[in-house]
Amino acid sequence: MSEQEIREGMLLAVWDEPPLDFDPDTLIRRVEQKKSRRRALVAVGVATAMIAVASLSLPGLLPRDRDTQLGAETQTSSSPPSTESAEKKAQRIGDKLVESLGVRMTNFKELYASFTPGRNPTYAASQTKAPEWKQDETDYAGFLYLTDGIGPTALQVRVSKKTFSKNAFCGEATTCQEVKREDGSVVHSVEQLYGSPQVQQAGVVREFESGLVVEITAYAYNPSNGNGQRETVPVRVGVLTELVTEPGINWE
Repeated sequence: MSEQEIREGMLLAVWDEPPLDFDPDTLIRRVEQKKSRRRALVAVGVATAMIAVASLSLPGLLPRDRDTQLGAETQTSSSPPSTESAEKKAQRIGDKLVESLGVRMTNFKELYASFTPGRNPTYAASQTKAPEWKQDETDYAGFLYLTDGIGPTALQVRVSKKTFSKNAFCGEATTCQEVKREDGSVVHSVEQLYGSPQVQQAGVVREFESGLVVEITAYAYNPSNGNGQRETVPVRVGVLTELVTEPGINWE
């Protein structure tokens, strides 16, 4: 036994009332039991402290993301995706059409879009109040207003879920093309002369499998007010086709 152990044994003998049949071996065993108990308590305290430290530091160490807590793979909460309002969607598509047309034809002095709910476009000057959009509105229409060297005019745009009639669209045109795209949609295009040597109407229609129909039409006059007669349309069917199939526009 070490000197320290002997000292502790003597102190225990002093603190506790010594038995009449004092046995040194028993004293030594009691000392060993005290020491073992003390070491066990110290070990428990250290383990408890480590758990407390780990619980405080673990949230900062584990990866977090916006849908999980403590980096867990299972989502604890999920918020529904934000739905785009009909008004914002119409404006977004109008802005994209303006951007796309402006890149393809650089001769315009002015170019902007205006849309209203419903299948029939409304001339901006005749509107008395802002359009009232329904949250689930799917039909909207409007004009791409443009000004070139001849003067102001517009392209007519309609987006709706209606029954498309190829015969009505083609009319008496000598050529009416139809092209099926990889996404399943079908693009119809036509140019009408109406007895004139120049094209008086150019139109394209994109028909989606969902039933959505997108129409963009150019006239030899301003369709927004019926004025501004021209010799021919300001935009031909080739550019109109590029507009209705613009990859950056999500019509649906």
